[in-house]
Formats: sequence, C-alpha cells, structure tokens
Amino acid sequence: MNNATLPAAGLPPSFKSRIAERIAGSQNLLARWRSGPDLELYYEAGDPHSQLCAALARRLLPRLGTLLRIRLVPTPSAETYPEEARQRAFAATDAARLAPCHGLPVPQALTPAQAAQLQARLAAAGDGAEFLAAEEAALAELAAGRPISGPAADAGALQRLLQANAARRRKLAHYLPAMWQYRGEWFWALDRLEFLQARLRADGVLDDTAPLATLDASQLPEVPATPGTPLEFWYSFRSPYSYLAAVELLRRRATGHGTELRVRPVLPMVMRGLPVPSIKRLYIVRDVKRCADARGIPFGRIHDPVGDPALRLLTVFPAQADVDTQLRYCAIAGQSVWAEGLDAGRDDVLQSIYERCRLDWEPARAKLARGIDTQYAQDNRDALFAAGLWGVPSFRAGDFTTWGQDRLWMVQRVSGA
Repeated sequence: MNNATLPAAGLPPSFKSRIAERIAGSQNLLARWRSGPDLELYYEAGDPHSQLCAALARRLLPRLGTLLRIRLVPTPSAETYPEEARQRAFAATDAARLAPCHGLPVPQALTPAQAAQLQARLAAAGDGAEFLAAEEAALAELAAGRPISGPAADAGALQRLLQANAARRRKLAHYLPAMWQYRGEWFWALDRLEFLQARLRADGVLDDTAPLATLDASQLPEVPATPGTPLEFWYSFRSPYSYLAAVELLRRRATGHGTELRVRPVLPMVMRGLPVPSIKRLYIVRDVKRCADARGIPFGRIHDPVGDPALRLLTVFPAQADVDTQLRYCAIAGQSVWAEGLDAGRDDVLQSIYERCRLDWEPARAKLARGIDTQYAQDNRDALFAAGLWGVPSFRAGDFTTWGQDRLWMVQRVSGA
C-alpha cells in the first residue's frame, strides 16, 4: 500500500465544484487593478515573522527595480487569529527555527509595551530603506535595554495610519501581517518566495536570477528525535493543506521513509467553533492551487466537505487498517473533495474512496447506517490542544511539534519521515 499514485474516482463532479475550479485557478483581478506597481510588505510590530521579512528586505532592496513600500498594520482580528495565545507562541518558536536556516537574525521577543514603542517609532519612519533602518536601530536599542530614540507618531496619527493600511490590505483581499503583496498576489513571509521571485522576474524588476532566500535545513536548531519515535499527523478533511501534506507523506513513504506514523483526524476548525471568514477561505484556495501545481498534486475542482460530508468521512475512517492505508484514505478523500469535485455526503463517493484504498466497503456502509461516530476525532483534538497546537496539518515527534505543510522539511529533518 505504499504506492503514492492516487487513482481517480471516475464519478462526475458536482456543479458547484466547477465554479470553485475557476476561482482557484484565477487571479484576483480587482486586487491586481487596485494594487499598483510597487512591492509591498505588511509589517506588524512585535510579530516575529514580520521581523524576518524586514531582515530579508534589507538584503532584497538593492536588487529591486521597483519601489518597496512597507505598511505598518495592527494585530489581526480575532476571526482570522482565533487561537491567539497558541498562534503567537508557535510563531515565536517557528521564526526562531527558520532564522538560522535562512542566515537571518533570530527575531526578538517583545513585550506588549516594547511592541507599542516600536509601532509608534515605525509609524513616524519613512518608506522602504528608511523604515528598515529605523526598525533595525529600534530593535537594537530594545535589545540593549535602551529606550527607542528618534521621532514617534502620536496616538492619533498612529491609529489613522494603522486603520488606513489595514483597510488597504482588506481591499486587496488579505488579513495577516508578514505578507508581501505584488500586483494583487499575496506571498507569505519566507514560505512563498519562489512564487514572488517568479512574478518579479517575469516583470523584469529583479536584476538577477539568485533566489530571494536560500534554505539550509542542516542549520535547524532542533535535536533529531530518538530513533523509533513515532510521528503524529493531525489531519482535517476540510483542510486542503492537510491534503497536500498527506500526499507528500505518502510519496515519501513510497520511497522508503519508514518512520512509524500515527494518523489523527480531527473535526474541521469551523465545526469546532473556530471561524474561517471568506477572505481567508479565498486566499487559501488560491494559495493551495499554486502550491499544488508546483508539486504536481491535483487541486482546484472543489466540493467543500464541511458539515455532513466531513462527519461521514470521519465516521468511516479506517481506524483498524494499517497506517499506510489510513494515510492513503486521507489522500484519496482529499483528492476526491479538493481535485475531483465529489460530494462526500454521497454513499457512492465514500464507496469509491474505499475501493481505491482496496478496502471492503460493506462494513463501513453498515457502520455509517448506525449513525455518525466522531468520538475518536474529539480525542485527537484534545491531544492536539494538549500539544500546544490548534490547527492542521500539525505534527509531533517526541518533544518536537510544528504546524503546516510548509514545515514538512523540518519534520523530515527531525523524525526522518
């Protein structure tokens, strides 16, 4: 069952999936028209990934043939940052891991008071190089225990600037800091630089072919897990990033990466009371599409499995099967709803998933007839929260935890998976 090739269902896609396919494969033309010709970086004072972006921007600036505008933004709203304490704790850990792998300084942890001081100073700074110089100097002063020198915006001017930049970001269809924006397309922190570079090169505003940043995984400041330590993989059937992660893990296992794996499905965020607003959903669909295309993974013909379809997929999850079959089930279910436009609320779709996994559908059909059963998914969610995590895909190998399919290279480095 290590074959990583996922067979197609051969069933007709739903009508609404054809509409979703057009959205996933399209650019936001309104945002492109509104954006203008400049490269923008949206920076939040106190956000460690924003600090990484600023450090990278100092290297990038001499290579750019277009203006770099840095826009100071407030903290994200609660609806787009639903587990703030966990997310901020993870961001600090994640950025500290990333920095040495990219040859960048480790971001400084700031108290709320220090972040407020930095915010006021940067609101009074100019654009581009002036902003970056002010940020670097202010962080050095804070690290040395000195107050930040230089001009600072008053409370009224600061709030007007933050509100204007947040409104512009929202108008261009995004919601997070540490985001690059160019020609209406968004690129997160250090993880989407390959796509940003391609756009800059296509427009002739990058003067060489060197990568915007290089990744040296050998510099990851994490001790490898003890041999034999299992890797836990939290997965949601409504998370397209989980689908990408499942396919990548399946591919690796097909090439002999045999670390013990435990697949732990959970209820989708929105079905656990965590909001996923439309601006976030639209960005995710377009972002996953470009990531999937780059990796040769089918994506775009979408039939959202939220609600009953997700509950049914969880109910018939083959918990007693071997782990490769479980992983294959997640990958094929993901392909069904994210690439083939199939409604997992239908029995014939579930049967197709089972048959493509070479599983007997009859016991699963009988279980489904007895009613929805997702208690094990609740137990998995409790374990996810106990690990200090909140979303999916997430991973744990011993004391090492991380979140996101973009961190599979870390997972491989630590666990060998």
